[in-house]
Amino acid sequence: MNYGKQAAGLLVLAALLGGCSSTPEGEPREDGTFTAENVLQAAEHTHHYWREKLINAETLRLYAPDKYITMMESWLRADSLYRDIEMSPELAKQSYSLFSSETYLDRFNAEISVVDHNYQELEYLQRVANDVLAPAMTQMDYLMSIDAGEHYHSEFARLDRFYAALFSEVAKGDISKAKDEQKEFLSRARSLEVRVIKRIYIAPQEQTLRELRRQDVRYLAPISYAKVESEINVGKALIDKSPREFDAIGEVVKRIKFELAHAEHMAAEVKALRDRSRDEYEAYLLDVEAQMLAISQALNDTDLRDRPLSVQAETIRQEVALARQVSDLTEKLGSKKANTEDQLATLQALIRQQNEKIADLQSQLSAVVVDAAPAVTPTDIVPAEVLPSVIPAAVSHNVASPNTSTAAVSTDSTEVNAADEVVESDSQAVQAATN
Repeated sequence: MNYGKQAAGLLVLAALLGGCSSTPEGEPREDGTFTAENVLQAAEHTHHYWREKLINAETLRLYAPDKYITMMESWLRADSLYRDIEMSPELAKQSYSLFSSETYLDRFNAEISVVDHNYQELEYLQRVANDVLAPAMTQMDYLMSIDAGEHYHSEFARLDRFYAALFSEVAKGDISKAKDEQKEFLSRARSLEVRVIKRIYIAPQEQTLRELRRQDVRYLAPISYAKVESEINVGKALIDKSPREFDAIGEVVKRIKFELAHAEHMAAEVKALRDRSRDEYEAYLLDVEAQMLAISQALNDTDLRDRPLSVQAETIRQEVALARQVSDLTEKLGSKKANTEDQLATLQALIRQQNEKIADLQSQLSAVVVDAAPAVTPTDIVPAEVLPSVIPAAVSHNVASPNTSTAAVSTDSTEVNAADEVVESDSQAVQAATN
């Protein structure tokens, strides 16, 4: 926008320079070629700048349609003037009208000024409205995303006019009134949203129900028919409360379709039964019994036809429930078996570690015993004549005060025994896990 003003100012300056018909005495006269080129170049830059800027200006129409129209009309005139100047650069300094001294270039600059002024005002209104009317804009975008205008054309058109009026209030500067009107708009918009969602999800099911009614399903299977109506009412209530809970709405629609199919099949069975003569009743029941027999034989090869049909059905139900329990139990046992095998592998690894420790302790014990054995030297040999007096004293000394080597051996033996107990305990745990 600042660039546009600067460009317009340059064009005015160039026009003034180009419009001089004389030069001071003693200075050479300009032929005007350089000045004309500058004028054309400045006009070209200005035209290119606004042409690119106005490509996406359509989004500004909402904020002030009258300002937008004025801006675009001025742009079209400025564009036409630029084309004329581009074709004939000498027109830049010529009078635009017989009734005015305004040149083509002056007129082009005037139109660009109008464009620039309205564009700045539209951008300001855009910033204000985007802040004040953010809820309304979000709701309107959503209605357009669900094609509200396609489902309810008249209602959407009225709501769209109301929507445009909100921006008119902002353009007038009456922000307080715009906020108050926005509340009413949101209420109407939500009502339309609910109607659209019902038409998308519930209306097709209601149409199917009407077709079933024309087929006398309401009279042939009144209970099943009432169940469909009940599910449809549940769906409507859900949409009234939460029209954007599409997962829950989808589940309700599935139940409605299920009940529709059930009512249709039930009505067909009732009609088939009513069309039978009394002599065909037994054949009909035998056919039902045969189907139940096939199920019971598939489950556990049993024949339940010596019992009433209701008892047969209940027995089959219990057998199916038992079969499911067995299947679930088998799956759980398989999972536990896998866990037991993992535990067994862990225990086996632990036993290997304990065996390694035992082997290490045993090697340490052997080394201690060898180190504790005293080396015999010639000086240690006791003469035969003194043995009777030495042996009792030595025995007495050893009994009263055991030497260090004996204590070490005793300690290592205790560790070995403890390790053996650990191994034995782990072995028992492995055996229990295996069992």
